[in-house]
Amino acid sequence: MTANLRDMDRYQCKRLAPSLCRLLEACIEIKTTNTKTLAEHLCRSPATIRTQFQRILFLMEVHCRYEALLKAEEKGLIRSRSWSRRSAWIHSNQVDQRSQTR
Repeated sequence: MTANLRDMDRYQCKRLAPSLCRLLEACIEIKTTNTKTLAEHLCRSPATIRTQFQRILFLMEVHCRYEALLKAEEKGLIRSRSWSRRSAWIHSNQVDQRSQTR
């Protein structure tokens, strides 16, 4: 019985809090992952945005914000409005980010 409780706890940890989902949705809505822009849009401090993104990256087991957006979209964690435009925007930014790091 304890094994089931442990598994349930792990599952609970993998779900995103509503505030984290709102942050991901805001990224899509205003088409940026810029900390300062998101902080202004969501009326939060930049430090809060950075902390929330760190939590998202850890929980979703990804390495960058764009990967988190793609995975959240695939898992249905963020509300859909215009999926095709979102996917194109996320994908193009992820490609741009990779080319800048090389």
